[in-house]
Amino acid sequence: MTTTSLKVFCRDDKVYTSLTAHSLPDAIPHRPAWDPRDPHDSSPDDSETPLTTLWAYAARPWLPLVPLNPDFDGPIFACLNHSAFSLQTEVDGQGKHILHRDIREKWSDLEQKLLWCQERLGAGLLVPWGTLFARAPTSFGYQRSHADARLAKKVALQSRNTFLSIVAMCTWHIMSRRYRGSDRAWTSILTDDPTYPIPAEWVLELSRSFVGDLSTNVPRTGVFISSIYCPWEAQLPMFEAFSIPIWVCYDGNTTVDFKLNHYIPSQKAIADAIEAQQSGQMHADSVWGQMHGTWGQPDNGSESVVGWDQAYNQDGLGWNLDGGEHQPVSAGPQQRVDPRFPNPERLSGQKLGEQYNAFFTRRREENKVKEAKETPTRRQSRQSRERSAMSHSIPGKSNTATVFEWQPQDEFDGFLLRIRLTKAQISMTWGNYSRSTRIYDSFRNEWDLCDALDPTSIPDGDWEEDNFLPDPSPPGPPPPPPPPPPFSSFLQDIENYFGHHEVVPSSNYTSGIERFASILRFHLGFQLTASTHTARDRSTTFEQWIQRTTWINLCKLIGDSGDDVESVADAQKRIITCYIGYLVTLPSSQLSQIPSDLWDLGPDSSLSAMNANI
Repeated sequence: MTTTSLKVFCRDDKVYTSLTAHSLPDAIPHRPAWDPRDPHDSSPDDSETPLTTLWAYAARPWLPLVPLNPDFDGPIFACLNHSAFSLQTEVDGQGKHILHRDIREKWSDLEQKLLWCQERLGAGLLVPWGTLFARAPTSFGYQRSHADARLAKKVALQSRNTFLSIVAMCTWHIMSRRYRGSDRAWTSILTDDPTYPIPAEWVLELSRSFVGDLSTNVPRTGVFISSIYCPWEAQLPMFEAFSIPIWVCYDGNTTVDFKLNHYIPSQKAIADAIEAQQSGQMHADSVWGQMHGTWGQPDNGSESVVGWDQAYNQDGLGWNLDGGEHQPVSAGPQQRVDPRFPNPERLSGQKLGEQYNAFFTRRREENKVKEAKETPTRRQSRQSRERSAMSHSIPGKSNTATVFEWQPQDEFDGFLLRIRLTKAQISMTWGNYSRSTRIYDSFRNEWDLCDALDPTSIPDGDWEEDNFLPDPSPPGPPPPPPPPPPFSSFLQDIENYFGHHEVVPSSNYTSGIERFASILRFHLGFQLTASTHTARDRSTTFEQWIQRTTWINLCKLIGDSGDDVESVADAQKRIITCYIGYLVTLPSSQLSQIPSDLWDLGPDSSLSAMNANI
């Protein structure tokens, strides 16, 4: 349901309006250099980076539907639930590294299924001329071999994210059918196909995922549109009807596209937005733990060529950055010992327990002090080093720059430790990073290599493979995909996933997180696969209960207060607290109001409630 009131925002001297969003995203993408009115749309293939909010591309009307912060769970998408630390690789016959075959096979199987769903859901729909379909994830390299394991993992994660482009295509077809009032449910198109029907159980799970859930419970990336021209005459009303975030950049001194007239703000609304921005800037720097990037990306609003200002510019997630004097890079090792964190490497400059973003923030502040005190001669020398570093050329043997790599420590949950590289290691490691994952500090003549700065970047070392991919398909629908895997393959997804959720008597678990999860699932009916939930129709009683209930007290209420229940993620803690709040505050006659994504016995209960083991 579209909101009727127009919201007006102001940032960086630009005015944005929206009918469906209540705030601007943290990072606003740069406006494309191409002419958005060009019907041929020669824009770059931004389906390579589907996790960010983009400007409207005439040829890709499905991009705004990419799910934001997706949770890869459930029988269909659990195979994508990997990080750089959980991915496994193997060595092929040529001695190169490739994603482990078990993962490759699951991803290939899912890719084939999603492409088939995309083809069937789009059959018979009127697709705008010139629409470019998303490239298959395989084309991004997860089935290729690479020089080393780190590179293989990085390319695999990039490929994993492009599954979301296929997801967005499927969602776009589903949304189009619902918006146009199709007399046939989209689920029946898949289940009743005369040649290759898909099991109803699998389609049910697809409908409950971010593919088929078109409610606002699934946040999506949305899109920016210039008020000069809207490339989507038919798509815009549909996106508004489903509350997809749309931001219009109002160029006040130019002609406005008539399709966007309802996005034009009054002069008073603009003045109020400017005043709100000015007052908000006074407090922006004091927001604790504020992240200024999107999807783990740095804020690229800076003009710095060598990448220093592209590092995270936020407080250090709670670490005390201002306590004591600034430490020089040559400071000795920390004397304190904290079992939660590894000891920093001597001469690394990293403090005990200091996250990479906190480190860069501290260094940035220290450099401001250095800059204010440096002599003209030192400034000239430093700026010369900075100009030389702009090319991001690998430091040679005669180069005096020091190179550090932020390496994850598996025994400390992937905590990043700043490790100095030898000259030999530099030549082997440099190509694993790109411009967005390298930072040069001209004050200290140091390079930092850190994947976390831009997890979706393409490594320079993979240029031969990734920069010479086949040209994108010409405008128009691609050829039909091959038939999907057999019927039994879909059923195998269901069996493999729910086979891990068999009922085990809670008496088998006497303490710890297993007993805690057992009580939640089998005594209280909580959906252990619940990933996100926003409480609806909050009553005053519910709100008061949520506010006064601590996690420890809630665990005691459930029946377990073991130490390891603190290992539950904060997001999951909120979901569980919300669920217990429903059970405690709702009368018996209203328990049916508990959403089925939380309660296994709720309305339209999930397939797990029909598990034969329960």
